[in-house]
Amino acid sequence: MNETLPNFPAGRDAAADTVEFGHAAASAPPAGEALRLAWSEPPGMIGLSFKNFLYKIVTFGIYNFWGKTEVRKRIWGAMRINGEPLQYTGTGKEMFLGFLVILAVLTLPTMLIGFLAAIVLGPQGAQMLNATISIGFFYLIGVGMHRAIRYRLSRTLWRGIRGGLAGSAWAYGWTYFWTGIVLILTLGWASPWRATKLQGLIVNDMRFGNRPFQFNATSGPLYGPFLALWLSGLAIALAIGFTLYLMMPHLAPYFGRIVRPGRPPDPSALFVVLLAVYGVFIAGLLLYGVISAWYRAQIMNHFAAHTTFEGARFSAYATGRSLVWLGISNLLLVVFTLGLLAPVAQTRSARYFIERLRLTGDANLDQILQGAAAAGRGEGLAQAFDIDAF
Repeated sequence: MNETLPNFPAGRDAAADTVEFGHAAASAPPAGEALRLAWSEPPGMIGLSFKNFLYKIVTFGIYNFWGKTEVRKRIWGAMRINGEPLQYTGTGKEMFLGFLVILAVLTLPTMLIGFLAAIVLGPQGAQMLNATISIGFFYLIGVGMHRAIRYRLSRTLWRGIRGGLAGSAWAYGWTYFWTGIVLILTLGWASPWRATKLQGLIVNDMRFGNRPFQFNATSGPLYGPFLALWLSGLAIALAIGFTLYLMMPHLAPYFGRIVRPGRPPDPSALFVVLLAVYGVFIAGLLLYGVISAWYRAQIMNHFAAHTTFEGARFSAYATGRSLVWLGISNLLLVVFTLGLLAPVAQTRSARYFIERLRLTGDANLDQILQGAAAAGRGEGLAQAFDIDAF
């Protein structure tokens, strides 16, 4: 399909536009290039899914880094701009080494500190230390997100020119941290403002070659849809509480079989109680996820409409109904295959985004030069917090 996409320029000699009239020479202004975004279905994703699944079992999970890299290469190659594919140049080795670095400098030391704190400080002291560490991890989640995006962009090429992300991952992590506190203190009402602020920090630091993207959205238009979502969430929370209240008389006999002085709990009774309680919460969360699809579609469309690159403006056409179908079908695809077809689900998500993204206006790609050097490591921090996407 023919759709315009974010500008990813190519270099051209501007001297070719110079026209001589006698002894004088005039340089024509650089001509813009219309960009068309399209999706070309990558072949062999089911076969690749089986291969990755089996290799991860044989290597005790280590092959995951190489398998994930191959999935990205195929998904990136399926994205076409003016008929030319994106190219992903990351390697499994980079991601594996990045993971080992985080394992050595963060994961293992944290586990050791927690073990020693339990011995030296006692239960209360260890709990306070663990709470402090958890706060630090919340900050590091933002750092890991920024570094993961920077790594992927630096390994993304089009016409030989790569993307990039300027700015400081540590500064982004701090903004992610303190806006998260504001989100909690406002009972979620800061969500549109926070999402817009974080999106602006990322997009305004994004580069293709040496040229930046621009993002100028405000959060105001998102508060109407968010009000509907917030009220829906409140109604779901009240419904969960009321449902559990109605279930209590029916569960009371099972509680009596769980709490038995001098006797161990009845496993079957414990199973029934946990199944009932968790079932209610899971049903509520799934319902909230379905309802939130309309708000997420509004965010996607709003953010795209306020993103530009070299004179070309993005637009997106996501809908709540299509996001619900994508989410449910992908969830079933992953759950019922025990994760085996996760690469297929990731491909479907990428196709959804590309097929609903447009670019209008021409982008001046003539003078775009290669940008900063590629990021040197993989996404170890993002993988440690399970935020590395695909």
